[in-house]
Amino acid sequence: MLRYVQKIRVPVQLALVGLEPAAGFLSLSPSAELHEGPETLLERLNAPGRMLPFHRSADNAFTLVSVDQVEWVAASTEVATELLRPAHYITTREERVRVRTEGGITFEGILEMEMPHEFNRASDYLNSDENFFPLASAQGTVLLHKAHVLDVRVFEASPVPRAA
Repeated sequence: MLRYVQKIRVPVQLALVGLEPAAGFLSLSPSAELHEGPETLLERLNAPGRMLPFHRSADNAFTLVSVDQVEWVAASTEVATELLRPAHYITTREERVRVRTEGGITFEGILEMEMPHEFNRASDYLNSDENFFPLASAQGTVLLHKAHVLDVRVFEASPVPRAA
């Protein structure tokens, strides 16, 4: 017998390539696959699934959107930090950046990177395997799809990496 799992509804703005951003909700699992606690938005967006359930507020429609076509997701400022990215995500470097997307939107904020000590540049971080990365902006956390980022303006030079 199938069992329904109550999901955690997270208010977001979701932008698909070529479309206006839409307000709605993404649903997260109450238990994450790889750690204690609930699944996070960053984990959900970087998960291997192709389709993402989205509950659109404007018309109350439930839609399945292609994760590959998600340009960015902006979490509402009321979303708890533990639902944005895993607690084990430790920021080891921050850089002030401006990100320009394929859709012509520009975000400014702090790129909070989790990186081993031998890597310290934004380019190292943005060339990692995950599709989405978080940006802390004045409007809240934005999760951007690397495939739809045109460029990232780094405002300060990265320091020389520390010796191991």
